[in-house]
Amino acid sequence: MSFHKPNKKIFIRGPVACLPEKKVSNEDLVRWMGRDIRASWIEHRTGIQSRHWVKENESCSDLADATAKKLFTKYPEQKEKIRNLVLATISGDYPTPPTAPLVQHRLGLENIGAVDLTAACAGFVTGLHACSQFCVATEEDQLLIASEIRSKFLAKDDLGATALFGDGAASCIISLNASDACFEYIASQTFSEGSVADIIAIQAGGSRMPYHEMKAEEDQYLKMKKGATLFIKAAEGMAECATIFMNRIGKTLDDISWIVPHQANLHLVRDVTRRLNVPQNKVVETVQFTGNTSGASVGIALSHLYDNVGVSEGSFVLLISAGGGGLAACALLRAC
Repeated sequence: MSFHKPNKKIFIRGPVACLPEKKVSNEDLVRWMGRDIRASWIEHRTGIQSRHWVKENESCSDLADATAKKLFTKYPEQKEKIRNLVLATISGDYPTPPTAPLVQHRLGLENIGAVDLTAACAGFVTGLHACSQFCVATEEDQLLIASEIRSKFLAKDDLGATALFGDGAASCIISLNASDACFEYIASQTFSEGSVADIIAIQAGGSRMPYHEMKAEEDQYLKMKKGATLFIKAAEGMAECATIFMNRIGKTLDDISWIVPHQANLHLVRDVTRRLNVPQNKVVETVQFTGNTSGASVGIALSHLYDNVGVSEGSFVLLISAGGGGLAACALLRAC
């Protein structure tokens, strides 16, 4: 476990969410897969009604660029103050080079640091964990972007995985400056359980199995080996992560006004809610209309909470995430 509670006040502007224009209903998905099933089955099994997918010519850097430009439109004076870019993604434009420098160049952010962060569905919260520490160490503003495209890695013959995923991005600025801040960052903690890392994976494309050594075409697509095991491990991971984290910071869930969990599927979100014994009306749910946007999901859901639901000044917001690789991350924010 890695715990961080800064000795300086850190603030967050944003996040700002970006979803692709193309909306894919369950009916659209069934037609795309060529499957003879009722579209209503997908909603029954996952709680998901629709998701957004990028166009064929769009990539991770396109979504990252779009969300950052929306952020800088909202906070135009902040662009020149950014000194480091952290891009949380498992769907970069290329195996190499990293995608963060491509985004940095497109945004016109000159002479700054840029790095990819690979934490799967825990991407946004792990990015906050990293950026808060960079901010304390350097006393400079950090740009965090979580950008994920899952639609290009989905197999038409794997309904269990393919029905879950959507594309999307979210971005925010982490700074010591409280001006115009949406949230104050309080603390965060990260976890890992690598023994279950291969339950959901893309086998090909890395040094273990380069594309030219693929044993089957399906190796290049996202596959879930044990869907039920993944569900249980993710629910247990998020609930355990939250419990340990809250004990560490000396608070209870009664102190929390809102919980923003990773939006894996609606049943998992509600299972985590049940395990934590918190009322459903304190839990943000967006997965019905976004699908599982992997590392961007918590950022997108937090943006929805701030922009569309509303959060009272001074109230605490708990972020919880877990996913591929057996990774989990929690963070506590206070609304400004």
